[in-house]
Amino acid sequence: MKKLLLLSTLISVSLLLNAQTRSGSISDVQRDQNRRNQAQNEQQSGFQRENLRFGGNFGLRFGTITFIDVSPAVGYQFTNRFLAGVGVTYNYYRDRRFDPPFTMSVIGGTTFAQFAVIQIPSMHFFLRAEYSLLNQEVDFFGQYQRRDWVHYPMVGGGILLPFGRSSGVSIQLMWDLIEKDNSIFPMNPIIRMGFMFGL
Repeated sequence: MKKLLLLSTLISVSLLLNAQTRSGSISDVQRDQNRRNQAQNEQQSGFQRENLRFGGNFGLRFGTITFIDVSPAVGYQFTNRFLAGVGVTYNYYRDRRFDPPFTMSVIGGTTFAQFAVIQIPSMHFFLRAEYSLLNQEVDFFGQYQRRDWVHYPMVGGGILLPFGRSSGVSIQLMWDLIEKDNSIFPMNPIIRMGFMFGL
């Protein structure tokens, strides 16, 4: 009986020590894996070229007022939902309500931020804010025309139809928050089509 008790004690202690050794080796493996993951995350937390997005907007409106918008942009995908960037803008504007028709070209720059609210594989719904500073002709008390810098804060949203890992086509509905007399945008909302592609 003593031999059986001694044998069962030795087996129990042996199993207990073996379990602790395995547990220690598993935690060592997990610790090593965590260190590798942390090092990889630290390496990826800096600037990543594959997060660059190129594209912009293209807008057309014909009729009494003709408006053409060509606005290339570059952005950075900070997270899978948040994109921000800068762009340049060229607009052609022609208003046939005047005789002779009033025409002008507009140049300037834009900053933007875009946040994907809903993401499903076939489309993403997003909110967008942008601020443009555009050099254009302005009316000076009906006396004469002169060029000046005009501010355009805008908000809106849209739908992005993705194709590939980092490319897509978007349709945007934007509102000019100020709608001033010198605005080049005929009326709210402003409908635009955009595109983007990644590296």
